[in-house]
Amino acid sequence: MAQYGPEELGFIDETSKDERTVSRRYGRSKKGTRATKKQVFIRGRRTSTTGLLTIDGIVAGTVVEGSMTKEMFMEFLEYTVVCALHFSSFFTGIFRNDLSFLQLPKCSAYPGPLSVLVMDNATIHHGQEILELFDRFGVYP
Repeated sequence: MAQYGPEELGFIDETSKDERTVSRRYGRSKKGTRATKKQVFIRGRRTSTTGLLTIDGIVAGTVVEGSMTKEMFMEFLEYTVVCALHFSSFFTGIFRNDLSFLQLPKCSAYPGPLSVLVMDNATIHHGQEILELFDRFGVYP
């Protein structure tokens, strides 16, 4: 990590919460006895939050109801973090079918600002389609 400057790095992570988040799953007790804890059984709505943290703070984020799926994560990456459609290509009045009109609002090609994205080892962060998206715009995952 020392080879990258702080302006090149972006950190992506997600978290989720529901009413059971504060409940402990494990506990301690005396040898030979079972650990018990009385609590109210609540099944509420789960919300998941994903954010992009840079040296300038959180620059992108999303909140979804339920758990974050790989498809939702890909959509967040593609349309919020890596690329966004700008209408500057319409100055000619003709829509082009190539990807040259896509701009990078947050990320840039390495070694530019926000060109290295750091993620944990969550299952939704794996996959060839994520690598292809980053490779298309010169971003290091």
